[in-house]
Amino acid sequence: MIRLAGLALALAWMLLSGESMIAAAQPRPGPLRHHPTVRRHRRHTRLRLHVSSARQAPDPSGVPIPAGNPRGWREVFSDDFTGTSLSARWTAYWGRPGGDPGGFFDPRHVTVSGGQLVISAFQDPADDAWDAGPGTYVSGGVSSSPSFAQTYGKYLVRFRMDAGQGVAAAILLWPRTNTWPPEVDFAEDNGSDRQTNYATLHYGPDNTQVQKSVAVNLTKWHTVGVQWSAGKLVYTLDGTDWATVSNANVPSIPMVLDIQTQGWGCGTSTWEQCPSAGTPSHVNLDVDWVVAYAPA
Repeated sequence: MIRLAGLALALAWMLLSGESMIAAAQPRPGPLRHHPTVRRHRRHTRLRLHVSSARQAPDPSGVPIPAGNPRGWREVFSDDFTGTSLSARWTAYWGRPGGDPGGFFDPRHVTVSGGQLVISAFQDPADDAWDAGPGTYVSGGVSSSPSFAQTYGKYLVRFRMDAGQGVAAAILLWPRTNTWPPEVDFAEDNGSDRQTNYATLHYGPDNTQVQKSVAVNLTKWHTVGVQWSAGKLVYTLDGTDWATVSNANVPSIPMVLDIQTQGWGCGTSTWEQCPSAGTPSHVNLDVDWVVAYAPA
């Protein structure tokens, strides 16, 4: 997650060709969201996720999951979300994101139906007793940590997200050890107008960041991706390379794949937007499919 003080809105309409190096002097505390600490007094029970009775569609986005192995790669992980509950290959978040009093994760906000994964953010009174608080947009996230992690690979995620100020999205690679940094966000927005995709490499004890951005309407279906190799990240959008980062600090450790949304409180950040009176009651992130490859 990136915190860029005074980032011009004009970036939403242009591709940054250079690298932005943001040091720890920026007002961003340490890792803000992933794998939050679960309240110890809550009983750890396996939740049965609510699923819709809607008729399943094989390809909600109109683009099927890729078949076969691209040249130089072999498929090692995939999910087309054709069932009616979250696969055991994923685990769902629960609890408050570190450093974000305006957010809260609940596994019940993660559902599978109609051929897609849906992560829904809304004000949920059921979580008030767990410190979410009235007015909090409770959201959700999933991690491949139970079943899949690797060092280097190619990742593709087909997704879209509703408009809704104050609810941000992130698709990222996160250390299997859950020790941050590093972090590779290859699809992220700041809960603003969904017209920009950000990709960010985080590394080092001071949370140094290398950021890229591209103009794109994220309320429409798109396939985002990253090709991760030694010292190099290539970000892709709908099958086209849109930015490359060559840096000795690119992770070289096993990473898991995470997908999440997150609400933000007003006044907690100069980067993430807070919900407004115009934010819809429900803000959904829809994922049609996920596929990952290892070097052949």
